[in-house]
Amino acid sequence: MKPKSFAIWANPGKKEVPGLVHEVVLWAKNNDIKLFLPDSLEHLEVASNHSNFYDSSAPPNVDFLLCLGGDGTLIAGVRIFSNPAVPVLGVHIGGLGFLAQITPKELTEKLDMIKDGQSTTQERLVLDAQISDSSKSHFAINDFVVQNETSYRVTSLSLYIDHKHVSDYKSDGIIISTPTGSTAYSLSSGGPIVQPDVFSIIVTPIAPHSLTSRPLVLPADVDIEFRFNGDSERKLKLISDGQNIENFTNNSTVKISQAKHHVKFITFEDYDYYKTLKTKMVWGKRGS
Repeated sequence: MKPKSFAIWANPGKKEVPGLVHEVVLWAKNNDIKLFLPDSLEHLEVASNHSNFYDSSAPPNVDFLLCLGGDGTLIAGVRIFSNPAVPVLGVHIGGLGFLAQITPKELTEKLDMIKDGQSTTQERLVLDAQISDSSKSHFAINDFVVQNETSYRVTSLSLYIDHKHVSDYKSDGIIISTPTGSTAYSLSSGGPIVQPDVFSIIVTPIAPHSLTSRPLVLPADVDIEFRFNGDSERKLKLISDGQNIENFTNNSTVKISQAKHHVKFITFEDYDYYKTLKTKMVWGKRGS
């Protein structure tokens, strides 16, 4: 079905953004599809005659989201358009850009494919976290990190899965990752690569003070709980996707489970996850 509307979320600090926004504005006009731009792009000359702007606190109801920037921009955009979850397509600008599936050169071609129904959506697991002394709910597309408020201090905590004690950790913190986030912070801390459509939860200690503390890959339907004992620092923090921080004390517990909603990534027949791994992570290549 041809989309009737879509929105852009972009990193205004990227020099490529004005040109790409201009390209997308023309494409939307030529195809009679309503386009919404964020207030952060209102200053652009190309947006001077555009009338549909939105504030990030009140995103419009659209058929899909186009993110222009790196992985951080895409994650921020997905967080804004999460209720309800909107299919997202990332255009890679700049750094690693592992989550963004297309390059600026492919932009118009892929937009045409979406318009013509030649794309699909891939659902990916999202994590939900709750701190016991707070009613606020947190969610992560990549990962949660639990560590001391003072990052250079050792974090002491106990891991419970489905109310059963599994392990005690002394480390720089612990990462609870989705398969999507398995190629991010978890990977750099020794965690495994998990294909995004394998719904699971990865628990990876950060620099553990033990030779036997190893990452765990768990079923997606488990309930994870972290408790803190007398060796724990009093002040700790929960970091969501490296963007949002919630402070708490060691009198609390942190519960993490699969969220009720999933994130939807727009994908195409020519997308190859392992090619992306090889290209961007130099995966599977030996040194000379």
